[in-house]
Amino acid sequence: MKAFNLHIKNKIATLMFDMPNSQANILSIEVMKELEAILDELKSSKEIDVLLFKSAKKGIFIAGADISEIEALKDEETSYDVVRRGQIILRKITLLPFFTVAVIDGACLGGGFELALNCNYRIATENPKTKIGLPEVNLGVLPGFGGTQNLKYLIGKQKAIELILGAKLINGKKAQKLKIVDACVPEGYLDFKVKSFIKDILDEKIRTKIDNRRHKDNLLERFAPELIYYFANKEVMKKTKGKYPAALEVIKLFKETDKLPINEALSLEAFAFARLCVSDISKNLISLYYASEKLKHDSFVDKEIKALSIKQTSVIGSGVMGGGIVWLFSKMDKAVRLKARSYESIAASFKHISASYSAIVKRRRLTQREVELKMGRISYTDSYDGFKNVDFVVEAVVEDKETKQEVYKDLENIVKESCIIASNTSSLSITMLGEKMKYPERFIGMHFFNPVPRMPLVEIIAGEKTSDETIATVVKLARDAGKTAVLVGDCAGFLVNRILLPYINECARLFEEGGSIEQIDKTIEDFGMPMGPFVLADEVGLDVGYKVSKVLEESYGERMQVAPILKKLIDMQLLGKKNKKGFYIHSGKNKTVNPDLNALQFAHKSFDNDEIIDRAMLIMINEASRTLEEGIVKNASNLDMAMIMGTGFPPFRGGLLKYADAMGIEKVHLSLLHFQEKYGTRYEPSALIKTMAHKKETFYKG
Repeated sequence: MKAFNLHIKNKIATLMFDMPNSQANILSIEVMKELEAILDELKSSKEIDVLLFKSAKKGIFIAGADISEIEALKDEETSYDVVRRGQIILRKITLLPFFTVAVIDGACLGGGFELALNCNYRIATENPKTKIGLPEVNLGVLPGFGGTQNLKYLIGKQKAIELILGAKLINGKKAQKLKIVDACVPEGYLDFKVKSFIKDILDEKIRTKIDNRRHKDNLLERFAPELIYYFANKEVMKKTKGKYPAALEVIKLFKETDKLPINEALSLEAFAFARLCVSDISKNLISLYYASEKLKHDSFVDKEIKALSIKQTSVIGSGVMGGGIVWLFSKMDKAVRLKARSYESIAASFKHISASYSAIVKRRRLTQREVELKMGRISYTDSYDGFKNVDFVVEAVVEDKETKQEVYKDLENIVKESCIIASNTSSLSITMLGEKMKYPERFIGMHFFNPVPRMPLVEIIAGEKTSDETIATVVKLARDAGKTAVLVGDCAGFLVNRILLPYINECARLFEEGGSIEQIDKTIEDFGMPMGPFVLADEVGLDVGYKVSKVLEESYGERMQVAPILKKLIDMQLLGKKNKKGFYIHSGKNKTVNPDLNALQFAHKSFDNDEIIDRAMLIMINEASRTLEEGIVKNASNLDMAMIMGTGFPPFRGGLLKYADAMGIEKVHLSLLHFQEKYGTRYEPSALIKTMAHKKETFYKG
């Protein structure tokens, strides 16, 4: 079956892309061969004035190259040949003896955008699904079908490098503003605009005017492009610490191809792509892409179960988490009612909500008027007034069983029977919290991560009696909010905190034994974590961390025993950033190690960086394997996504369990046995790791 249908009428040709048996148009190797045959046939045509590239798929122009084919590339030579062939095929568009126009109504990404860049002109629609960009760096590669070169000639080096490094996806209007597309129109006017645009480009005078509107290099691009590359490199190093080579390769490529002829430049682009696509980092990032796509479409319940409609929402609790959830619901344009104990706390919450919106306005993602409309959806009260008709309530009060259960008792006496009640608890069992409820089937855990505006993960926790309809509704609500939802089992700490807290606890033990706070934090950051364990503990609040750690200790016993130093810090009123003293002394944006803590060390041992990493990571890997054993999470892939999105575990490593596979499960097992002998039962290997080591299995294949 063919992917392309060519139609010619009145010297206007339309090449319609409609990939069979697929929801999206993808530039696979077979599709590219078919395209090449068509282009070779058309290059001698005298019957065409204009060729339109269009898509028959609703909401999609071309989604990009076939990622599975990129993933399958194993050696640089083959990779170079494949991508160079793709470049040559798309370059044939530019050699056609008539005008070419890409008509973009929907997603135009990666290779799809690179095809459009080879056309003489581009028209886009205002369709919300129209997203244009080169997101390849997210997969650990760079645009390989000519994207780096064609884009810089179209919009200049500065904007091109910014779009590619940021993997930015822009809408039609923004694309027109950047002069990526020559016109942007509402969906309904597309056919009319295409007809008039054809007339315009066939008129030499009007065509010249269109061409003259194109980007012209500024002084910096013409005379000092090295400054553009210098600052781009500086920004990349600041954000990635050099852990993601694709971004650095983009900058290097721009430098090397600055004044080269296009064919030489394209060859260098192909070589750069080939080097990157065979790397472990690219394979890991592609694996995460697939995991993310699966999660987006996993309903976690039978597909026949339909989610309830949620219009009226409310939040109980005006702390940092409560305020963040209120902000999120208002941003979704949901009516949201905030209940708190006092109007002073409500005022403080509104201050934080306003600050979150101000940051968005500053980045030009929303206008001030749009923010005012969203803020207008928030109401507030210090009672349960106005709760009778709400569809969904999130409780975000103090992490205390009795306090939370009192809230549920009050709510069940007021809200309608169909109203879903969710808890934002970070560690307490949902079944336990709902044990006194009249309708436990509508009760669920919805654990957001702090800060809510920035953290992409939401853990969804079903209790023993939570209904599938409730799960489906809350999963959909989280996704509608732009979050990644992961269904996890009901246990103390759920998934992320159950794995993360032992890691922070172990780092505290390393310090007690004589380790340096600066060394431990730096070593963990160099490993790829967004911040060291002590910086993280101060950010979260040592009192909060201690309370969750105690819940885990009570549930899991000796292996989760809280490091004594954490209790001492609480006794000394060292709570972290919130009161400016914890592992660090905080002053504005600056921090210095708290010298008072040295007295709490019971030994003066020094550690090499490898032992710090092994102790910190192996304790997490071991606990993660236990959650798989117990069915707390569906599979290794979901666990890794949760750890990346909930803790910032470095994506370039593919996830916690992908990292364990890379170490080798036999090595993991032996290292755990070594640490068990040295430090005690908290390192005893799980039954799953013992079995996997014996059978030579891995988390992802065995």
